Amino acid sequence: MIPLTFFLKVTMRPTGIVALRALPQSKMRTALRYVPPTTLIGAIAYPLLHIAGDRSETVYKGKTFRSTAERVLGLFDWVTVKTLGKPRLQGALLKINTIYWKKKICQSAVTSFPFAVMYGTKEFTVTAVYLINEDALERSTYTMKDIERAAWGITRLGSRESVVSVEGVESGRTKIVKSQIAETAYAFPFRGLEVEGKGTLQSVVDWSSGIGDYSKASRLVMFYPEGIVRVRGRLRTAKIGEEVVVLAH
Repeated sequence: MIPLTFFLKVTMRPTGIVALRALPQSKMRTALRYVPPTTLIGAIAYPLLHIAGDRSETVYKGKTFRSTAERVLGLFDWVTVKTLGKPRLQGALLKINTIYWKKKICQSAVTSFPFAVMYGTKEFTVTAVYLINEDALERSTYTMKDIERAAWGITRLGSRESVVSVEGVESGRTKIVKSQIAETAYAFPFRGLEVEGKGTLQSVVDWSSGIGDYSKASRLVMFYPEGIVRVRGRLRTAKIGEEVVVLAH
């Protein structure tokens, strides 16, 4: 008998931009077009930790600062996202740290503010799916109802400029099964698979290696579909309502 897994589906509407920067960074930083798994976990971890009375955002660990989202990282077996509408990447150069001497500029620096634009005449929505580790949930101080409440409490994706409004939260149970072919609109790891359809490849941090210190974190390549694509290969899939998500091997 195939065990059932808790899932949470969160539909969000961006208010205009999603400002997420690719790593490693330089003065001329580039923006990520699509939301990576680490950001999705951080987005729900912030209100979830508030429920437990923890309002800290970072913790000093191993001579570096790490996100407190790591405290709830084990609650999630898989995280993915579907984006309705293709974001447009934009950027702006900003002059910072200007130093004056005798009323004249003697030194200044330039930085960039890249972001993905998600507004206009088209409809833009971001839908996240979380698969919950039930064993970890039972060992924690949280309940499934707490995670649902936290999902309604998501207000931003990463940076403070990336404000979103949660439009709907669905929860239930699903089966994780093996298959050879699937059709999906959700992002999935691009490794040893055949894909029919359009999409974007994006390098993201492997969230299983931790959240916060990305300087030495391992990475994986995710395929972000534009609409529904057909995937062939050795797959693990889960059905979320009438939709399908493809998991890592």
